[in-house]
Amino acid sequence: MIEDEESFKDYLVYKKSRRLTVETANSYIDYLNSIKKHIDVDITRDHFDSIDAVKNIIFGLKATQMPEASIRNCQSALRAYINFNRSVSREYIFPEEVVTFTEGTATSIKVNKYERDINARRACIAHHKAICKVCKFDFSVAYGGIGMGFIHVHHIVPLAQIGKKYVVNPKVDLVPVCPNCHAMLHRKNPPFTIEELIDLISRKP
Repeated sequence: MIEDEESFKDYLVYKKSRRLTVETANSYIDYLNSIKKHIDVDITRDHFDSIDAVKNIIFGLKATQMPEASIRNCQSALRAYINFNRSVSREYIFPEEVVTFTEGTATSIKVNKYERDINARRACIAHHKAICKVCKFDFSVAYGGIGMGFIHVHHIVPLAQIGKKYVVNPKVDLVPVCPNCHAMLHRKNPPFTIEELIDLISRKP
C-alpha cells in the first residue's frame, strides 16, 4: 500500500487541476500498488520525490512482464504522486502550531521561535485524523474539498515551558484542533487541557 493513500485519493479527486473521477483515482492507486508487486519498491514520500525516481522505477518495470500500457499508466500515477507530495510540502503551518519531532532550539526573530518539522504534524494528523479533538469539527464536511486535511495542531505541553530539545511523540504530544478551539485552549497560561475545554463546552447553557 502506498503512503497516505486516502489523502492521495482526495488530492486526485478534489484538488488536482483536472479533477479525476473516483474510479480513475482508484486506478492510479492500484497502479502504484502494483509497482511493489513487480519490483518490490515502496511508494513513500521520503524515498520517492523526484522525476529521477520515476525514471528509475519505469526502467525497473520495463525489465518485468508488466504490459507496456500498464507501465505508461504507472508513470502517470507516479507523476501525480510527486505533485501530491509537493503540494503537501507547501502546506501552510500556522505560527502557533508546534510541529516538530525534535524541538526546542530557540532562535531570535521578533519573538522566540522554535525549530519545527512538518513530519510531526503529518504524523499527528495521520494518527488522529483532521478532526478537532475538542468540538469534532471536520473542515472537509463543512467546506468540501477545500477543507480536506485542514486543521491546526496543538502541542499539549508548550515548548516555552520545556525550553530544551526533546523528542516529540506526535500521537501523544500533539493533537489536532480547529482554529477556534486552538485559540480557546490558549486563553490561559498554562493552556487549558483538551479535557477541560471539552468540559467547558459541555457545560455552556
